[in-house]
Amino acid sequence: MDRIGPLDSQPVTGRLNDEVERALADRGVLYATVRALVEAEFPPSIAGDVLTAVGFDPTEVYSQPAATGRATASAARRQRSGSWPARILEAWDRQCAFCGYDGQLGTGSVGLEAAHVRWFNFNGPDALDNGLALCSLHHKLFDRGALGLTEGHRIRVSGTFTARTEAGRRIYDLADQPLRPRPGTLLPAHEHVTWHAAQVFKGEDLAA
Repeated sequence: MDRIGPLDSQPVTGRLNDEVERALADRGVLYATVRALVEAEFPPSIAGDVLTAVGFDPTEVYSQPAATGRATASAARRQRSGSWPARILEAWDRQCAFCGYDGQLGTGSVGLEAAHVRWFNFNGPDALDNGLALCSLHHKLFDRGALGLTEGHRIRVSGTFTARTEAGRRIYDLADQPLRPRPGTLLPAHEHVTWHAAQVFKGEDLAA
């Protein structure tokens, strides 16, 4: 069979069966289902962005408990490690692995997060070789694919990322910069870096 290209394809339309449409007419059921789906497919750092992009108010959606069922069956089998985020921040000296940000409020880090390289939702383990400490900005850019890693653990900046202000253009300066972990810190494993490069990072690297 010949491959059907974009110009050959016809718009595809469809609808849910009547029973499902009636169930989703209940806002509580709709929001709980949407929450379950987005949590099954995206990391927390960008789940709200996804909801907003498709027309949902994240605050309203998260006011409902997540639905149970097929969409969350995989997540139910795997429990997140409650200690993993703290272990990651400690391993990276409570500094952003990309920019060095290390802000604290009182005795606790603020604006610093533990980021999975291979997303937990996609079988990414809560292991020290699958995490980075990242500031909130760089965590979101990493999970959106604007930032990535090379196999040599240097920072990649997507050529599709653009910025006009001086503050935004500082992201360009990260291109090809090395990670600088403290001695003894496990760097992200090759298989996790490869997964992120193939599944999350967008486009080619920023041109030198």
